[in-house]
Amino acid sequence: MESTYKQAFLQIIDFLEDLEENKNFAYYLVGGILVNLYSDFRITRDIDIVIDLKSTSMNLADYISLLEKNKFHPLQDWRTTLILARETNIIQFLDKSDTVRYVVVKFSNNKYKKMGPIGLKRRVREKIFGIECWVTSKEDFILSKLVFGGWQDYTDALGCWLRFQDELDKEYLRLNSRELEIQREYTLLKSGIDDPDDFFEKLKNLD
Repeated sequence: MESTYKQAFLQIIDFLEDLEENKNFAYYLVGGILVNLYSDFRITRDIDIVIDLKSTSMNLADYISLLEKNKFHPLQDWRTTLILARETNIIQFLDKSDTVRYVVVKFSNNKYKKMGPIGLKRRVREKIFGIECWVTSKEDFILSKLVFGGWQDYTDALGCWLRFQDELDKEYLRLNSRELEIQREYTLLKSGIDDPDDFFEKLKNLD
């Protein structure tokens, strides 16, 4: 699985880096693939990506057409992929081995996707599998995990907080937790609650 996952990673990064270089395109990685950089080790089967089509001349149909030409595979078919992407601003597809799922989030303004343009401003270059690529910053990794708000999300956010708290930009976290309406979650995270169940119980009591 590791070699297949690495090949899937290389396939998508080659594709995205080429668009960055030639199409005035911007992307960065988010989610579980970054836990080994920012939090605690765990295995993930997905590769999550944020893309900015607004700064390019491409639309969703153009982007999905390029996926097809570059030997990515649809979950069902490319026409259905495009229909669902227009409805949800999320594009899901597979690597050429049909093993690893890519989840691409296009910029939009609802609560769960406005992390996209926020994170773009502070994206950073890091190496994964020895390949340099754009990833979300540590601070935006924490914020995005608190926005999505699942059990594993809190565990990932806490791991990043504990590992890097001496170097995190806490003023940035404070201001953007307010912008994203997750001040309570951020305050509880800072308190050092190490049990996700305890975190969610305390969060429920604040409602």
